[in-house]
Order: sequence, then structure tokens, then C-alpha cells
Amino acid sequence: MNTNPTTNLQKVKMIWASIENLLFIGFAATILYVTVHSFVEGSWKSFMGMGYLDNLANPIQKKIYYQSVMALLSILTTFFLLVEMIRLFIQMNPFKNGKQKINQLKNSLVGKTFYSSLTLIFDRIRNTSFIKEFFRRYKSNFLARVFNEYVSKLIIIFVYIEMMPFFEKFALFTIQKTWYGWLYAYLIWELSYWIWHFAAHRVRLFWCLHSPHHAPAEMNLTVAWVHFFAEGYYTAAIQVPILMILGVRPEMVAIILVIDGTWGTFIHAGEDAFKNGRLGFLEKIFITPSHHRVHHAKNPLYMDTNFCVLLPFWDWLFGTLQNEKKEVKIEYGITRKMEVTNFVDFYFGECIALYQDLKNTIGLKNKIALAFMPPGWTPESTENTAVSMRKAFLKGQEALGKSSKDYLLEKWNPKSA
Repeated sequence: MNTNPTTNLQKVKMIWASIENLLFIGFAATILYVTVHSFVEGSWKSFMGMGYLDNLANPIQKKIYYQSVMALLSILTTFFLLVEMIRLFIQMNPFKNGKQKINQLKNSLVGKTFYSSLTLIFDRIRNTSFIKEFFRRYKSNFLARVFNEYVSKLIIIFVYIEMMPFFEKFALFTIQKTWYGWLYAYLIWELSYWIWHFAAHRVRLFWCLHSPHHAPAEMNLTVAWVHFFAEGYYTAAIQVPILMILGVRPEMVAIILVIDGTWGTFIHAGEDAFKNGRLGFLEKIFITPSHHRVHHAKNPLYMDTNFCVLLPFWDWLFGTLQNEKKEVKIEYGITRKMEVTNFVDFYFGECIALYQDLKNTIGLKNKIALAFMPPGWTPESTENTAVSMRKAFLKGQEALGKSSKDYLLEKWNPKSA
């Protein structure tokens, strides 16, 4: 009996898609229950002088002020996450014309078997606008969070802990825990972060590890959960040597990781939670949700910009700081055509694409170049790289993409302006 390989592959894909959907429903229900329950419980206890008030007040009493700020940001990010989802529910309103929809469903079920009726009901639910949009925005993000919870987080913590003592022996000096020592430590952290993050966008092999974080088609707080499990090895391999050799203490790194993780989650707040994403005059001092939305955009103007997390100093110095422009509406995601609700494509798609390109590229030199040149580069052309696309977009409107580096160069050499 002959079987059609294409038909079999389609069946496998359908079965896997169903498994993904079931896993998402289960994980989403669990995560949302825990989030809502914790938020309500914390809010209720706060009315009695405990809960969130304790989280904010205790560090202040102990003069550990940054912990209070982190606690406040954690509360805000949880609140924003719930606001995003509630607003989506209200906007899509799945219960609109509810009676009419129920009557139509009842008429459709007349004369059908139990199995057929069940299939039809699930099909109607699955195809409602709210469910489709909810899956589009959150499915792969939730699955990535669960996957990373068991794999990535453990790897990252382990790698940092194991690597720091080794490289600490090569420290050129050791800084003291003064206020300026902490500022220095954070700036060096941000420098190490900028370096790996820049390389993750400009080296295709590293982009394979980083691209899942940019794959979501909408900006919301769940995007902060999405990281490729093996990215921890890569980030630690760059950050730890820089931090240790330049005198940052391991115990300082541990605290900085908390600050970085908390602020890094907050700046993923989307438009549904934090409309313009700006922080007034603080926009000049800190990376804001508006800045980070630009970083996640696939518009040619915005690609490969805003690599820092908290302080924009290195972006400003290296000319990668880009403010959001009202003339260019942000479009999220990656430039490769991708099925955002397909977790395998979402999470492993760039790895698969690189493998296919390597297989189809002739010559060892070209294969090596393909892996280490920027995404979009081919032996024949560079027009699809971010640099080339940005340059083509800005032709005739250069002022739109003017960077801090351009302004500095103009001051040093006015004739070049």
C-alpha cells in the first residue's frame, strides 16, 4: 500500500499543532491563575498593612532602597500584564451578540452525532476573533516561558556561578562597594550586555539564539519570557570575562542581575498597558518601554538599535540609540516569514533556516561566512542586511535616523555636517 509522504507530514503537523494548543491552554490557565491569585492576595493583604506594603517598606527600613524599587516594578509589571489581557478581552468582546451565536450553534447541531457536535463546538470556539488573537499574541510566549523555566533559567544561573570564580582570578583590579563603585559596576554590566546583544543582531549564528525573543508579533509583558534556552551560554561567555577582568565583584553581579531582570521585564510593557511607553524627563536617563519597542521593531529605521536595558549610555556613545518616531509606526516581529502560533517555527525557525542555507551554499568559505556574517547576508548580496535596509530607507530623509554619534562627529568636525 502506497502512502503519500506529504499527506503523512501534514497529519503529523496537525497532531503536533493540537498538542501545542492543548499544552498552551493548560499552561496559560495555570500561569494566569497563579498570577491573578497572587496579585489579588497581595492587594488584599496590603489593605491590612502587609502584602505589597511589606515588600516596599521592609527594604526601605533596612536601607536597601533598590529592592523597594524592584518590588514596585514587579507589582507594576504584574498589573500591566493583567491590564493587557483584560483590555484585549474587552476590545474583542467574545460575548457580543451571544444569544444570536448560541441560537446559530444550536441550529447547526441539529441531527449531528455527539462527536460531530463536540468537534463543531470546539471549531466555533477556536475561530472566534478573541481566541485567534489571544493565541496569536500569547501562545508561543507562554510555551517558551514554560520551556525556559525548566531549561534556560537553570542553565543561565549555573553558567554565571561556575564561570565567575575562574575569571575573577584575572581581575585587573577590584572595585569597592561605594555609590560610584556601583555606578561603575552597572555601566560595565551594560557594556558587556551591549556587546553580546549587538553581536546577537549582527552575527547570524548568534541571531539564531536570540531571534525567538524578537519573534512575537505584538509587544506585551510575556515577550520578556521568551529566550532561547542555549542563549545563556553565549551571553555568559561574553559578559562574565568582561565583568570579572574589569573588577566587578561576583556579589555585585548577583544584585545587578535582579535589577536587570526586573527593569528588563518592565520595559516590555505594550501599548495596551502603557500607551506611549515614555517616562517624561526620565526618557533622557533611562531606557523606557518606548525605547524597547523600537528595539523589537522590524522597520528598517528601527532594526539593530537600543541594545541597552536600563541606562542608554553605551547606545548613546556607540550611536545605536534610536527614539520612536511618529512618522514611522512600529511593526513588531522579524523580517522572515513566520507562523507566530507555530512554536517550532517560532522557537527554532532561524536555526532551521540557517541549516537549510548552509546546506544550499557552495564552498566552505561561503558556509563559514554565512554563519558569521549578519542576518540577510548572502555570498551574492548584502541588500537584505539591517544596515543596508536602513541605509536604503533613509535615503533622502537622513535626518530621521540621525544618531548621537552623528551629532558628536558634527561637533568635532563641523565641515562634515
